[in-house]
Amino acid sequence: MAAQAETVNRYDVAAADSSLIIEARSTLHAVRAAATGLTGYVVAGWNPDGSLAAAPAPIVHVEFPLDQVRSGNSMQDREMRRLVDAGRFPKASGDLRSVDLVSPPGRYRASGEITLVGRTRTYSGEFTMSNDEEMVTVEGELSLDIRDFGLKPPSLLILKVDPVLRVILRLVARKGA
Repeated sequence: MAAQAETVNRYDVAAADSSLIIEARSTLHAVRAAATGLTGYVVAGWNPDGSLAAAPAPIVHVEFPLDQVRSGNSMQDREMRRLVDAGRFPKASGDLRSVDLVSPPGRYRASGEITLVGRTRTYSGEFTMSNDEEMVTVEGELSLDIRDFGLKPPSLLILKVDPVLRVILRLVARKGA
């Protein structure tokens, strides 16, 4: 990435415009859930070509309450909340730790930390980030293995759930939102 940004802006997550989708495979059917109530912020500066400035390092923080994850199946939702001990660990969060430009102006490779059930693990992947004067949009997906957090995938008779989840994030953040 290029030199230091002339101005750095803070953008607050617009929960109504943001989404987090979690997909899992099981022996019986696909499982898809959506998280609502996303909160957080993006602090970033921009180069003249619209790419993310390297300095100061961009900051992205997002979190969501686990009791706001819904699959449309109340039994699955209860099992998920039990699995992640949502009473003791009510939120999951993610924080950007490093970012490199992959292709200008908007594709990046990043690493960051995800915190779930009180455990923090490092993941990496690619995402896109675009901005205009008032808004930033971050979109990306990653594969997350729940065993990394000490969780055992649900299994009951012939139903077995794959421990690797596909997590799809669309984060919209606005100045002064």
